[in-house]
Amino acid sequence: MEYVGEHLWIGKAGNLFVILSFVFALLAGISYFFAARDNDAAPSWLKIARISFRFHGLSVLGIVAALFMMLMNHYFEYEYVWHHSNKEMPMRYILSCFWEGQEGSFLLWTFWHVVIGLILQKTAKNFEAPVMAIISLVQAFLASMLLGIFIFEHRIGSNPFTVLLREHPDFANIPLFKSANYLEKLDGRGLNPLLQNYWMTIHPPTLFLGFALTVVPFAYAIAGLWKKQFNQWLKPALPWTFFAVAILGIGILMGGAWAYEALSFGGFWAWDPVENASLVPWLTLVGAAHLMLINKNEGQSLFTAFFLSILTFILILYSTFLTRSGILGESSVHAFTDLGMSGQLLIYLFFFLILGIALLIVNWKKIPRQKEEESIWSREFWMFVGAIVLLVSSFQIMFYTSMPVWNKLFDLNKAPLKDVIHFYNNWQLPFAFIVTILIAVGQYFKYKSTDVKQFIKKISLSFVVSFVFTGLFIYILDFANGYYAILMFSSIFAAVANLDYIIRVLSGKLKKAGASVAHIGFALVMLGILISTSKKEIISQNSSGKSVSSLGDNFSNNENIVLTQGDTLPMGKYYATFVGRRTEGINVLFDVDYFTRDAAGKFQKEFSLAPLIQMNPRMGNSPEPDTRHYPSFDLYSHITYAELETIKEKQAATKDEYTEAKTASMKQGDTIFSSNAIIIFDSLSTNLSNDQLQLANEDIAVKAHLRVLDVAGVKYEATPVYMIKNNSVQPIASKVDQLGLQFMFWKIDPQSGKVEISLQEKKANIKDFIVMQAIIFPYINILWIGCIVMFLGTLLAIWERIKKTKN
Repeated sequence: MEYVGEHLWIGKAGNLFVILSFVFALLAGISYFFAARDNDAAPSWLKIARISFRFHGLSVLGIVAALFMMLMNHYFEYEYVWHHSNKEMPMRYILSCFWEGQEGSFLLWTFWHVVIGLILQKTAKNFEAPVMAIISLVQAFLASMLLGIFIFEHRIGSNPFTVLLREHPDFANIPLFKSANYLEKLDGRGLNPLLQNYWMTIHPPTLFLGFALTVVPFAYAIAGLWKKQFNQWLKPALPWTFFAVAILGIGILMGGAWAYEALSFGGFWAWDPVENASLVPWLTLVGAAHLMLINKNEGQSLFTAFFLSILTFILILYSTFLTRSGILGESSVHAFTDLGMSGQLLIYLFFFLILGIALLIVNWKKIPRQKEEESIWSREFWMFVGAIVLLVSSFQIMFYTSMPVWNKLFDLNKAPLKDVIHFYNNWQLPFAFIVTILIAVGQYFKYKSTDVKQFIKKISLSFVVSFVFTGLFIYILDFANGYYAILMFSSIFAAVANLDYIIRVLSGKLKKAGASVAHIGFALVMLGILISTSKKEIISQNSSGKSVSSLGDNFSNNENIVLTQGDTLPMGKYYATFVGRRTEGINVLFDVDYFTRDAAGKFQKEFSLAPLIQMNPRMGNSPEPDTRHYPSFDLYSHITYAELETIKEKQAATKDEYTEAKTASMKQGDTIFSSNAIIIFDSLSTNLSNDQLQLANEDIAVKAHLRVLDVAGVKYEATPVYMIKNNSVQPIASKVDQLGLQFMFWKIDPQSGKVEISLQEKKANIKDFIVMQAIIFPYINILWIGCIVMFLGTLLAIWERIKKTKN
């Protein structure tokens, strides 16, 4: 059949660029390998290698351009475009569509390696050949992830240019594709609602740049082992390593900010397996950077610097396997589904793992080691201790994150952790304490040896000031947890000691204070995390009288409040009113006004928030929070339940219908609630007219007297009757038409004195309502300020390191 409107040429062009990308990456890797052998043919191989890598870069740009063209023009004949975009989606999210899928994210990673490789071609000098041989080989593996070819029935990679929607096994037989003009009727599946946010356009590129940068210290470490230049690799690798620390760190923190602002996680960090998988390589990279610094200055801890530099990249590859193999599908909301590339990912991982281990083993005896033991009063000793602490911390996180892997490998059946946040916080708190203490005292130590009296003299002022500030914070914040108080002291101590170091030791010279500024930032991050999470207050305790427990096990009346439209209920120091809902595009926004009372008891409006739910019938609806920011705290709110069918539609369709009956067991004086009234059980009576009810002597009739009060306090009466006639229960209903209520009297229990009364409301009575959660995060701005300070400090340190390298 001749299909109308298909753009097959762009797919063929994109596929050609994919093949060229792989071929030129492989050729560059081979050529750089021979160029690194230091023989007469090396210069010729170097020329071939450089040209090959540049052609590889052009091919990658061709792939990027082709995929963007397909997405921007809505070429839904391609499964990748159909799967990740649609016509209704704003154009600003095209970037998000590009890297939402596995193929696009691999391509983003590959693109950053191209940029890094082209810079290294100009700057690596004597290390260019061995370093670029490793990077080119990494590129060949990444390019293979996009090949989409079959070798002996095994697919190599997944190619976005060769999979047409009408040929996809899941869709090939649907009637739509029997029409030559099927594209006229076709729209895309659309972007995941969670990703339709500006954070998705900036967080993934930053994070993947961080991932890509870890290849540079890895490549330099491999090159140093390969060429037996055991110390020379440190100097050129160091600025790249700290740049990787900065970018990967800011990428992870962006993820936290995204979760806090756009995702209903109830905070900025949930110890999700994919979050952990990105954090762990950053921790080992920080350790590697500091050990490289030690060795450059004192020639110590060289083997551990090699080990951590290699381990960081291996952990990046392992994290890639975890998130893309589908093994975390049931334990993480971030994980990709398995595209059949698990085996290929494992080959990628084990190739570089075996390469790194083999080179370390071969050079074990040749790697220079310190002749003298490090003094316990030396800077290098405590920096080494800090690196080991980060390594142990990383191991703990990755071990438990990998539980699905252990289950599969060893046929275990370990259940996921119930309270993940509490579990990891308890484990990581001691590590955080040690690291912040080391950050506080580390720069006051000198290399090789330190005068203990001078050290105590210099650090004592910071210690005393920190102790006073900690006591003040504990008093103001009412800290009762001793472990948290200890971490608070160490975090404040780290910030104060490094500030003191800048002022007194460096004489305020910020150009040389990059490390201290970064340490202050990290200390503020830890302090912000500690205060905002340990003292957070869930103010949405349910005071509506309507239980939320019927909505499911995840709904607690201590954390979720039911707000009926028009009602005002207390929440912490505020009073909240659900004003109503409105629709903007695919978003349904729920407007909530917040009030306080003045001295006279009158309500004063403070602000409004509009948490929303993104509507997506294909992929599931997604709530998004709204937050009010203050200097000293944030009020974070999100919808946990809402009826998404509009109330007006319900009322119009069911004007005279009643809701399903709700039965309550009541004693005299007990109260139940309807949407518009309070119902009180007053008494029972038996003085009923036999003539009216036509009762026989053996028949029984009892009347319940119910007092019904509407929201204005107007009183109504309902008198349902419990009657046993002709040996069968025949209750008589009582209605309060003004309020649209109907009551039935079903049972009497003489022993307990309780009666069973059922309540029905007219569906037209029903008011719109939401179930909402609201959380106060105190002093969370300390965390965000710390992020900025840490990033700026790391950039200062990198700039100073680059200048020293040039000199």
